[in-house]
This record gives sequence, structure tokens and C-alpha cells, in this order.
Amino acid sequence: MKISAANRSSARDDGFTLVDLLIVMVIGATVISLFVAAMGTAQKSMVRANAAQEFSSFVQQARSDSKKLHATAAPQMAQILILNERYYAVTLDANGDGVLDAPVVVALEDRHLKMDGPFPRAFMFDWLGRTVDASQKLLSSPEVSFSNATGSGKTTVKFADPGRTNIEQH
Repeated sequence: MKISAANRSSARDDGFTLVDLLIVMVIGATVISLFVAAMGTAQKSMVRANAAQEFSSFVQQARSDSKKLHATAAPQMAQILILNERYYAVTLDANGDGVLDAPVVVALEDRHLKMDGPFPRAFMFDWLGRTVDASQKLLSSPEVSFSNATGSGKTTVKFADPGRTNIEQH
């Protein structure tokens, strides 16, 4: 009994060859690796944005505390002191008793982030909520930038009018 040519070609089309399966596996692995890389980049961006939002909240609270305390002298002013690229200290009236509490140090190293210089840098807030330096000179549009330790991506907190901060992703 002879098998016709038509029967032979249909017999080959019934299943997948090993080459077909390998091609599908390579395409699948490529798509998965691209997805994992994109998720890692998005996660780094979110961590940086959260750190900038936390810093912005501290700025808002420090301004509010200095206004409530009618701070006219440096020891009365709530402040944020950037110590180096990985640490900053925040001095606020966190418990609301009318007296500034001991500074709280915030670390960025566990989040693999860093801030821009120069270091150290102090931001104090007077009784009107204006940003001043350690010698009580008004600072014009100060800003602090956060970046990933690898240098990819940047988020900047800009101190706008008293009572506002703007966060910009770069």
C-alpha cells in the first residue's frame, strides 16, 4: 500500500516540531525579561517619588510649625538640615506641645537614593513660613533633588510660595 503525497503532508502538519517549541520558548522568555526589567525601573521611580513626597511633607509641617510658634529667632524655627547625600535631619514640633522636639534623622541609603549638594545645607522657616538659611536670609526658590544611586532618574522638590512645594519628575 502506497501513501499518497497528500497524506504525507497532512501527517507532518498534525503536531509541533521541536524547532517550533524552541522558538515559542525564546519569544516567551524575551517578553518576560522585558517585563521584569520594566517593573524594576518603575519600582525605582516609585521609591524616589515616595522619598520626595515624604521630604515635601516634612517641609510643609516645618513651615506650619514655625508659623504656629511665631518663630522669629533661629532656635524657635522648625528646620530641615541636609547632612550629606544620604541623610537629613528634621526638627519639628511633632507632638504639638509648642516646643521643637529633638531632630529626627531620615536615611535614604536603605532606599538606594541620594540627594544633591552642597552639604550641609539648612532650610529654616520663619514666622511667615518663608524659607530662610541659618543666618536668616531669605532663600529664593530653593530646591532639593533626589536620584537613584545608579544616577538613573531624578525627582526635584521645589519650595514655592510659603505653604507650597512642587514635585517634578525628570
